[in-house]
Amino acid sequence: MKYTSTITSKGTITIAAPLRKALGFSPGQKVSLTINNNHQVVIGGGTTIADFEKIRDEIIKKIPDHKKGLTGQALKEATAKAWVADYNE
Repeated sequence: MKYTSTITSKGTITIAAPLRKALGFSPGQKVSLTINNNHQVVIGGGTTIADFEKIRDEIIKKIPDHKKGLTGQALKEATAKAWVADYNE
């Protein structure tokens, strides 16, 4: 598949619907942009909290629970609570 997009004055581009569907992208999803050795832009999907936790669990499954730190969801909740606390001050 090959599609052409135009960069707007604000630097945004539109990814054609067939490409978004093929890549499984959804509205609001973060994507990563990388320049490869051939000076081409490579677009990759962002990582969801659930995906992060799956990868994290595989990496640290041999580490004792008390040394693992916060899960992705716990970190998200702690950040939200801290933001609310700062906002209410």
